[in-house]
Amino acid sequence: MTSNDLGHINNLGRAHTNALKKTWRSLIEAISKETSLSGKYIADSVYVDELFRAMGYDNPDVLILRWLRSRKWDVNASVHQMIETMKWRRDWGVQELVAKGERARCLMKKEKMRRESINAGICNMSKIENLIL
Repeated sequence: MTSNDLGHINNLGRAHTNALKKTWRSLIEAISKETSLSGKYIADSVYVDELFRAMGYDNPDVLILRWLRSRKWDVNASVHQMIETMKWRRDWGVQELVAKGERARCLMKKEKMRRESINAGICNMSKIENLIL
């Protein structure tokens, strides 16, 4: 498979172009539904932010076409996959990982593991109190 095959950005048939347009519309509707935002306000949503960060410097249509091809041109399935990917990127802190690198993340985990705790006694409600330093 090469980038000149049918279904890639410079070689789209009418059905592929229509699927791409429909995917953009469906994606906007899905983000609007997920965030309860509408119109121009969805641009401020976490999903749109993660989507644009995923695109980086690529052509946005290339990214959407990649999802469409992976789902055999099923618009609903590809939109669902995109939304789940944006959730995953947000939940796992992909942007932080890209910005700071894996080394910084590993150092943060080691720092958390080094923290000590001290048993401070029992509170008024007979619960054990621990202080984490």
